[in-house]
Amino acid sequence: MDNTTTKRKIIFIIPSLTGGGAERTLINLLQKLDYTKFEIDLLVVLKDGVYLENVPNEVKCIFLYHNKMLVRTLAWLQKKTGFNYLLRKTTENKIRGQYDLGISFLDGNFTDLLFFIKGLKKRCTWVHSSYKTNRNFAKFYENTKYVQKLKEERYGRLDGIYFVSNDAKEEFIEVFGTYPKMEVIYNIIDTESVLIKAESETYSKHSIFEFVALGSLLTVKGFDRLIRASKIVKEKGFNFKVSILGSGAEKNNLESLVKENNLKENIDFLGFVSNPYPLLKKADVFIMSSVSEALPTVLCEAMILGKATLVTNCSGCREIVENGQYGLMADQSDQSLAENMIKYLSDPNLVVYYELQSLERAELFDDKLVLEAYNKILNQ
Repeated sequence: MDNTTTKRKIIFIIPSLTGGGAERTLINLLQKLDYTKFEIDLLVVLKDGVYLENVPNEVKCIFLYHNKMLVRTLAWLQKKTGFNYLLRKTTENKIRGQYDLGISFLDGNFTDLLFFIKGLKKRCTWVHSSYKTNRNFAKFYENTKYVQKLKEERYGRLDGIYFVSNDAKEEFIEVFGTYPKMEVIYNIIDTESVLIKAESETYSKHSIFEFVALGSLLTVKGFDRLIRASKIVKEKGFNFKVSILGSGAEKNNLESLVKENNLKENIDFLGFVSNPYPLLKKADVFIMSSVSEALPTVLCEAMILGKATLVTNCSGCREIVENGQYGLMADQSDQSLAENMIKYLSDPNLVVYYELQSLERAELFDDKLVLEAYNKILNQ
């Protein structure tokens, strides 16, 4: 008998496979699923991203579009006017057959594609963002009519809403209210892979104290604050280096800010690095200056590597460092971030203390337990 008839058929939806935390988490999950039990299709709205080559062979990829401008236009029209004819027709034409479950893995505009797939038994979404403190979302959700529409036409029709952190869940509830099936499940990090990749290359430590930051160069990541804080630290007479790994739309603005503040000797932009873990491991402190996070994957990875951490007080970060217990936490101000950088620069023992705290906190990211939670949802 062909055992494929007993497999649960599931379709995941993701906007693209660019180098973000949600995309990396999805790849981690897909690489750990048991394909004797699941038949997985992956619907990628825009065929783009560094993680395309990391999708397991067992997963069937379906791409809606290849043109980035077209996807942006369709998303804008859907959000602003409710026009979704092309998205609906393309989805209906490309996705046929029956599925036990559909998962929008990065909640947002394209969650609505779940309702364009006719053969779905159940539909759920994964919230990877903070909907009040992330301005990219909050500016839309200030429109009460739009929020009411999403309550009725999106969230009220789903069979489950899952969150990557308690902070993300709380902010969602403040905007959209509560629904019958809401649950927090931390991201699957793939601890073993992080540890192995960290050892795959060796870099010499800087002769001076090094902070490392990692993330897309976007406004919400607060790299401008990190640069201004670095100026304050430099003016206090400290010698240090900040290495920033990542690419994004703010690159030119941030480089100009570095130049304006005479920090070219202190701050390096290293671009997107496919394996950042050796660089992360060799640094003295991992620093995250975000305005908003849901669950910052790279912060969890830094803790797995036993790095002392410094974060700003924002959703997601606050939860992981437990308000300063497992890593230093600065206020959302240039001065506070600078003062906490100086704490590490002034006290090597503090670095050692928070390295141990990170290793203790890393036990929270138990891949086995998280995978069990995912499997429970996929089997529902």
